[in-house]
Amino acid sequence: MNYKEASKDFLENEKQFHLGVIPTEQSNPITRNLSATIAKDTAEGIKMILAADVNIAPVAEKAFKSKEFKMFVNDLKRVLDERKKFVFSSVGASGRMAIQLDGAWRFFWQEMARKLPVRKEQFAELCECCNSFTTGGDRALVRSVENFEDYMTFGAQQIIEAGVGEGDIVIALSECGLSASINGSAVEADNQKCNTYYLYCNPKEILCEHLDRARVVFEHKNIVKIPLFVGNMAVAGSTRMQVTTVELLVAGAALELAANMWLRENLNEDELKLAGIGALEATQYAKEFKKLNKALSSGKALQGLVQAVEYEKNTYDQKGLITYVTHDYLLDIMTDTTERQPTFTLPPFRKFDDTESEVSWAYVKDPLYPNKVAWQHVFRRPIKGLEWTKEDYIRMKAAQSIIDNPPAVGAEEVEKYCIGYEDDPSRYSRKPARLVCMDINGSANEEVMAWFKKNVENFSDGVVIRMGNIKKGKLYKNEIQIPVKLPRTCTDLMTHLMVKLAFNLLSTATMAKMGRVWGNWMIQVLPTNKKLIDRSTRIIANIAGISYEKANEEFFKSYLGRDPKEEYRESYVVETLKRLGCNPEDDLK
Repeated sequence: MNYKEASKDFLENEKQFHLGVIPTEQSNPITRNLSATIAKDTAEGIKMILAADVNIAPVAEKAFKSKEFKMFVNDLKRVLDERKKFVFSSVGASGRMAIQLDGAWRFFWQEMARKLPVRKEQFAELCECCNSFTTGGDRALVRSVENFEDYMTFGAQQIIEAGVGEGDIVIALSECGLSASINGSAVEADNQKCNTYYLYCNPKEILCEHLDRARVVFEHKNIVKIPLFVGNMAVAGSTRMQVTTVELLVAGAALELAANMWLRENLNEDELKLAGIGALEATQYAKEFKKLNKALSSGKALQGLVQAVEYEKNTYDQKGLITYVTHDYLLDIMTDTTERQPTFTLPPFRKFDDTESEVSWAYVKDPLYPNKVAWQHVFRRPIKGLEWTKEDYIRMKAAQSIIDNPPAVGAEEVEKYCIGYEDDPSRYSRKPARLVCMDINGSANEEVMAWFKKNVENFSDGVVIRMGNIKKGKLYKNEIQIPVKLPRTCTDLMTHLMVKLAFNLLSTATMAKMGRVWGNWMIQVLPTNKKLIDRSTRIIANIAGISYEKANEEFFKSYLGRDPKEEYRESYVVETLKRLGCNPEDDLK
């Protein structure tokens, strides 16, 4: 199709993806002038981004007091007693978070087996009660899989392949209720007689009025719905921000509370002392999140965040590269660095043997394990790919483009991305190349620091970013400190939330200072699915002051008129705005 035909097709046949009425797709008044503010004062810009979290604590607290949440926790405890399964299902940023919750759960029980070896068989069984999948399979952790979230049939198929049934639990983290694949997984889980929980982050009334794929979930009365609407995103439409934060807080708290109940029923007094704090009181999680947000918004923590943003921006301004080094928090940091590709039209991670594609601006490596073992450490379970055939895609009514060219999303694809300690010259292939060691609650031990100090010689320079509960003494000559006092619980939920907030701030603030956000619109969005085509259209319409229909036609003119090899040159939104006479470098009026 030419661009006029493509636009007509989208406008007439994809109305389910015209999402301007959905609150999480709209601009947040708190951050309306983010780009102008952060250009003048990095600290004020960071505080503005954090201010958009204002509704998270009260919404979470309300959820914690609800009968649905209490039912959720008790049901998780039942699964542990009966050795059934609970499975997280989601897509995109929430999908990566589903894998993160799974990984944190497994890490805790594996550590318990080390502490109390006589109970290792019990703990191994409890570890395996948890599982997760994301739309697109595990490969989506390192690179977005285009268009998969547009199909309810894909989510339903993954539920079938998960082998869940009566007595098992499926937790659908639905981001905003917009992703068809997650709604499909929730409906199929209910059909399979699973106890199904649906965490969603937009008002039910709006979703049911405008989206058939969301309405069908609410028509299934057995699905337990937990509303978590926290308002508009700090960067318009970027659900990797407040949406995934509140989901991580609420779902993570449920896991810890259920684990704590089991521990108190099954361990003796001495064993409980060794296990440490299992969980906080339910409503205390909301209070601790509020304290975390306040800590990052002021004092030495804010100063450290400013330093980190300026360091990263300086690197990218000079066309340089950042490589993060961490062992214990590799999954947390990978989640943010992967999200930068579709959010800001940056080059994605590239495979180790790929010497042609552009190198990703940011990457992450494990200093202790070789690549295949590092991936085992990330998932703490076998890697799960999608081994779907052409016939499977036909049966699931996929688009002809997917049927003709099925994407490579098998399990073997994941290990082609080298995150281990092997030397990777691409990471210092252009200067400045900077090695950034993450020390989170003292996680950068002697072995980690030895690898860092040896390998930093290949780079232009390096820094250790120390975050959380910081031990005394210096680890390296160049340090950035972000001190935050945190309670430690069984899956260390508040630490994971701190790392998430800090890295979302780091990447968002850096990109905003570099002009990749205009006002609070993510003008560098990469349209990897229909939802993002709609978002691109609305950004163009809002900034250029033209109709949705005209903006959509102009978008497709850019989208179909560019050589695919130049995909990461700049976003189609920016190209379109420039053609229409708008200068994205101007302050928002």
